[in-house]
Amino acid sequence: MKKVVLVYPSNKFGGSVQSRVELPLGLLAIGSPLHRAGYRVVIIDQRTDGNWRDTLARELAERPLCVGISAMTGPQIRNGIEASRIVKAHGVPVVWGGIHATLLPQQTVEDESVDIVVEGEGEETFFDLVTALDRGTPLSQVRGLWWKENGRGLSSGPRPYIDLNRQAPLAYELVRLDDYLIDVFGRGHISLETSRGCPFRCSYCYNTKVYQGTWRALTPDEAMRRIRILVKDHGIKGILFTDDNFFGKQKWALEILRRIADEGLDVTVSKIDAHVGSFALLSVEDMQVLRKAGCRMVMMGIESGSPKVLNILNKRMRIPDLLAFNRRLRGSGMRPHYFFMMGFPGETLEDLRQTLALKTQLSQENPEGVPRFNIFTPFPGTGLYDVCLQHGLQPPERLADWVTFNYRTVNRRAVWLSDRQKRIIRMLHFATLLAERNNFINPYKKTRLWVKLAALLYLSVARFRVRRFFYRFPLDLKMAEWLGVYPKQGA
Repeated sequence: MKKVVLVYPSNKFGGSVQSRVELPLGLLAIGSPLHRAGYRVVIIDQRTDGNWRDTLARELAERPLCVGISAMTGPQIRNGIEASRIVKAHGVPVVWGGIHATLLPQQTVEDESVDIVVEGEGEETFFDLVTALDRGTPLSQVRGLWWKENGRGLSSGPRPYIDLNRQAPLAYELVRLDDYLIDVFGRGHISLETSRGCPFRCSYCYNTKVYQGTWRALTPDEAMRRIRILVKDHGIKGILFTDDNFFGKQKWALEILRRIADEGLDVTVSKIDAHVGSFALLSVEDMQVLRKAGCRMVMMGIESGSPKVLNILNKRMRIPDLLAFNRRLRGSGMRPHYFFMMGFPGETLEDLRQTLALKTQLSQENPEGVPRFNIFTPFPGTGLYDVCLQHGLQPPERLADWVTFNYRTVNRRAVWLSDRQKRIIRMLHFATLLAERNNFINPYKKTRLWVKLAALLYLSVARFRVRRFFYRFPLDLKMAEWLGVYPKQGA
């Protein structure tokens, strides 16, 4: 039986085994059709296999047709490159796919550790690639590929978006589901994708490049079939929807949730991500549907409290709609998670003040909410990436150099920010991580006891910094960097 190995790189630099990680859905999506076609598919997840190097070496001894690696921009790339070099030493073809390889396919394939790149969705492209490698047919006959000749990347041309409903359900037997059960609200949850893309065109989002503002979904019948497989066949009690915008079409989303409720499935829905405008349109009856379906958590990208910055981001969001929905959620049993970012091009300190003021208002009006802050990182192909280039951003020229594009770090490449802005953003970002109890004590995250105790002691200081916009005397930040609980300034 011909074999294919798939590797999911860790997003941590330390390389230690991680708990509470989500399913590698991308690898399952490309591995399942091959498994059903009779190939032996092996998935190696660096996050759950502390001996992944030994595991990979054993599998390479049997000469697989290829090894596929999926990575996002950032630390995953470094760990993916390490795996690639091990594979190359055994003379086996290395195939990269995923978000980063799709954003920059030519640069990725021209790296010495990579032989082939799958651009875009991989289910059909990777299947055709493996078949071509098995039969010895030219790669040029497989759409959606990049390969190199004489060190130069060549493309067979893009492949159209796939029909999600024609893809077979995931072969969960390829992984140990217990490794990916995430305890939320006392129930084990598993990730599930029912749609792809987003109809909005936010200027910072990779969706604008990868899916071109399109949104596609399983039919309600097919979505329910896959939910039943998890709930009835595998005994799963909770679903984490990974859809970029579950409410891409409101009628579709409500139909699925209504069916979950009507069928009496004993399941909790603890992750629904959607645009604020979609949530704001929900009626009283619609909210009842969410509750009956077991929905416990909703996720929204807010990004900024400044109308000026929201306009730069093409966010198409009204702050009054957000505040009204936040108040509606109070006491509803559904916990909102709000995601913000700092450090956009064109963002002033006054804009940042407005963002932190909005965060404070949301917390005061609904203490059950969970505000989370990240630091803006430009993704290639997005509108804001082009703006950053105009400011003088020097993009990495090699695949390995993208490792330092970490959303937690404002590094020297952020030329659109002054040194003073960088210092202020780092200090306030650190404070926002600990300014709310729900940020370090919540049902979606396990934290070591000593960290919880230290965070509780620091809580009043963090709140003071956020609410008063106080960024001076960053001794607490320096201590956190020294202890290794907050990343040091990137190079």
